[in-house]
Amino acid sequence: MMFVNGIKCNAVNMNEADYRHADAIVIMLCKECVPAIEKLLLPQNIGKTVSAYLALHDDIFEPCELRSLVVDSDGKLQLIVIVGCGCGNECKPNNFRKAAGVVSRELQRQKISKAVLAAPILLNNERAHYLQALAEGLYLGAYKFTEYKSDAKKIAGCSVTVVSTVNEAVQTIGRAEIIASGVSYARTLANRPGNAVTPEVMANEAAKAAAENGLEIEILDRNYLADKKMGAILAVGQGSNNAPYMIILKYNGAGDAPFTAYVGKGITFDSGGISIKPSANMGEMKDDMTGAGVVLSALSVIAKLKLPCNIIGILACAENMPGGTAQRPGDIVTSASGKTIEVVSTDAEGRMVLADAVWYACRHGVKRVIDIATLTGAAIIALGKETACIISNNDSLADTIKIAGKMAGESYWHMPSLPECKKAIKGEIADLVNSTGREAGCITGGLFIGAFVDEGVEWAHLDIAGTSTAEKTAGFTVKGGTGFGVMTLVRLAERI
Repeated sequence: MMFVNGIKCNAVNMNEADYRHADAIVIMLCKECVPAIEKLLLPQNIGKTVSAYLALHDDIFEPCELRSLVVDSDGKLQLIVIVGCGCGNECKPNNFRKAAGVVSRELQRQKISKAVLAAPILLNNERAHYLQALAEGLYLGAYKFTEYKSDAKKIAGCSVTVVSTVNEAVQTIGRAEIIASGVSYARTLANRPGNAVTPEVMANEAAKAAAENGLEIEILDRNYLADKKMGAILAVGQGSNNAPYMIILKYNGAGDAPFTAYVGKGITFDSGGISIKPSANMGEMKDDMTGAGVVLSALSVIAKLKLPCNIIGILACAENMPGGTAQRPGDIVTSASGKTIEVVSTDAEGRMVLADAVWYACRHGVKRVIDIATLTGAAIIALGKETACIISNNDSLADTIKIAGKMAGESYWHMPSLPECKKAIKGEIADLVNSTGREAGCITGGLFIGAFVDEGVEWAHLDIAGTSTAEKTAGFTVKGGTGFGVMTLVRLAERI
């Protein structure tokens, strides 16, 4: 095991003596688990203190509710942290994931170097999914982005020993470590500013990931994109000095089985182009490449886990700037598919780079395409900042994504693809328009992308505009880039 964000986890079947060597003991509880506390084999004085506290504080079981006590243990002051994980039906893996994120920040705040974490539910050897969620929460809750702080202090490491009788507990924690590292990497890419992450930088990052993980890679530069007549992505990038790139990564872990394509929007900075955005908070548009960062991270995780699946990852990267060569509202663009697009708004650029990307994915003979993008503000209006929307041509695929998301602690909702919305994207002077205005914006934006997917190919579009960045720290989510989607795509790869 290694340190991830300053946290290192391992799992053992503890005895009383092991507790006494720790600087802190963390007890994670749902209300129904209280009678099983004695099975944790806590030191007698600790057990009595915890039981007495619980008898007086029934509100402790609220998910993520945390209380800290200091106990004299054989002349040594020992921190006791009690964390609620819910009551009744709230006792779910994701509440343990959230609670563990709160725990990791408390351990860092208290400058703890050695902790023991115990939860009665982990004494059930069939609860590996709870253990994995808990370990993911510990790693991800401790994430900090300090690359540009000149006075940033090195994070002191904290080793957390988890009391568990879960089958293959060490392997389960190792898996969580790999996944959390991937999510953290996606967060870091999204948190870096636009002058540090350009399309070329994304290509370089992908090349490093391919070399480290044994992935095949193909990088399409501006000349290659022009040869392939990928007019949509070229139109988006033509106003910037930073040339667009399309990056293709290939993981073959299942022989001749069909491939699934993960396609990510990689707008490394989105000014809106000629249809320029308001200046207030425009700096947040550095995260408009989150979809591509998520796909890159997911492919790396899938390769490290050696999952038995075949995945192609495509990163459609460009910078949307209002330079003198930029596309204009009213321009007609010919996409790689041959379909023409009327540019109603240059700020509806993500769907254009994805149009060429999903078409190119289909040229690889894939069975299904899942694109992921910070596509529309309309998704935030419709679903808020905790849930991403799905637009799909296949209900079964959409349901599978929702299940994968639930396992990952990431929420999705399947939106309807009404015939009226499909008609709305049809153009009068071109085949399609790239924007239909505010009404049903997240649906029409997704359906625009779907229009470039080959007939017979299963397709789903994930709009993560509301979930890609967090405004505050809570649970295992830390303010800034969230890496939302990495865990879903990994679990989806397992299921398909």
